[in-house]
Amino acid sequence: MTPTNPPDPAIDSPDLPAENNAATTKPTNLGRQTLWNYAVFAISKSSTLLMTVVVARLLTPDEFGIFALALLLVNLFDYVKDLGVAEALIQSDRPWSRIAPTGLTLSIGFGVLAGAVLAATAGTTAKLLHHPDLVPLIHVLAIALVISAASVVPLSWLRRDLSFQRRLLPEFVGAVVKTTLTIYLAATGHGVWSLVYGQLAGVLITAVMYWWAAPTFMWPSLQLQEAKALLRFGIPVTGVTLLAYAIYNVDYLAIGTRLGTTELGLYTLAYRVPELVVLNLCSVISDVLFSSMSRLQDDRGAMSWQYQKAWGIVLALTTPAAVGLAVVAGPLLRTMYGTQYDDAKNILVVLALYTGVYSASYHAGDVLKAAGRPGLLTAINAARLVLLVGPIWWAAGHSATLVAVALLSVEVVHFAIRMTVVRRVIPLGWMKIFTVVGRPLAATIPMGATLFGLSFIVGHWPAPAQLALLVPLGMVIYAAALCVTAPQLARPVVNRLAKKMRKA
Repeated sequence: MTPTNPPDPAIDSPDLPAENNAATTKPTNLGRQTLWNYAVFAISKSSTLLMTVVVARLLTPDEFGIFALALLLVNLFDYVKDLGVAEALIQSDRPWSRIAPTGLTLSIGFGVLAGAVLAATAGTTAKLLHHPDLVPLIHVLAIALVISAASVVPLSWLRRDLSFQRRLLPEFVGAVVKTTLTIYLAATGHGVWSLVYGQLAGVLITAVMYWWAAPTFMWPSLQLQEAKALLRFGIPVTGVTLLAYAIYNVDYLAIGTRLGTTELGLYTLAYRVPELVVLNLCSVISDVLFSSMSRLQDDRGAMSWQYQKAWGIVLALTTPAAVGLAVVAGPLLRTMYGTQYDDAKNILVVLALYTGVYSASYHAGDVLKAAGRPGLLTAINAARLVLLVGPIWWAAGHSATLVAVALLSVEVVHFAIRMTVVRRVIPLGWMKIFTVVGRPLAATIPMGATLFGLSFIVGHWPAPAQLALLVPLGMVIYAAALCVTAPQLARPVVNRLAKKMRKA
């Protein structure tokens, strides 16, 4: 039955009935597809975590910093390698057979151009950064950039069709190849090149596997009408991604140029932990949410319902994860990377809190893109970049920890701006916003306070022993508190566990 009033998105309710989604060609199960996409994420990122933990003990912070600087340049071109064609292919309501051949031509053509420009300008940019040893690294990574452009169309088809389960094998095989090769090369003394060649091999295998997994083979062609339509949506999205690149990398650039590659290596590995646990979870859900809401773009009430439902679940996961990471930062770093990264503790504490705040408005961008309003997202990100540049550059003259503090401070303002704009696109009241955010936050506070106090008592324990106590204890405290502050979020999990126990 269709509910008379929109259900509370924080409650585990059935997906929106099909009659409310006229644009949908098949029923959308957001929860199931998110789980499939999370499986893809888990396979890819768990291998990345394993690789990082092992390689961190074989390489120095300086070598990680050099690689981070090389990726900084490569990512600039990676963000724009298809001029938004991938997002346009997903958002478009035109038949796939009409738009895909043109999309293939555009994505490969722009990818080759981006790789060529990156390779040709490697010497100049390396000199500007005062690191001439970056040039050969960039040349190899430019090849990886071109290869990745070839996978844009099959990956877009899988996201458009909500066939996230078909992404499992490509991501798994690519991750295994990348991890295995990187660890082997690092162990045999190849230094920073182990990261570069591992990246190249992983991209190549993943691209090949995506074409195998997505039954959408076609020959490239170019129809001007379809190209204009794709680029009309894609170019504003590219503006968003360029701003996103600047926002995500201004801290790396400032630290690398003002504090050096060793400090950048510490910052990079510190950021990798909350990025893996918090932001990548948001990214996983974002893929599915954008595809799902694009099907609802003509029904703003349904979009709001879908957004709030996903948002409540995201915050129930990311808020305790961010606070928990901040509390256990010291023993976590020592367990994962060894004592040579102890200086990254304070950086991780602040970055964990930053990613928690960022997760609260992360999916606002999916709403604006799905509604066909990427220009609003461009304006928001432009304002965020303006707010960031001055404080970040000043902070980088002092310490990497202060850079993280600047990020956190600006993100609080950015949250208010994003939510103000989203309210103008979909029906969403401030009271609902405070309710959705407040429920998991109220459950996180007692968890964080308890773990913080306990950490002083067990601080002399070995790092793995501290984690073995604090992490499961924090999960239990949070789960119990959530049953009080947001029973509608905890009830579905409790009910499923009870059913399994009865069957057992």
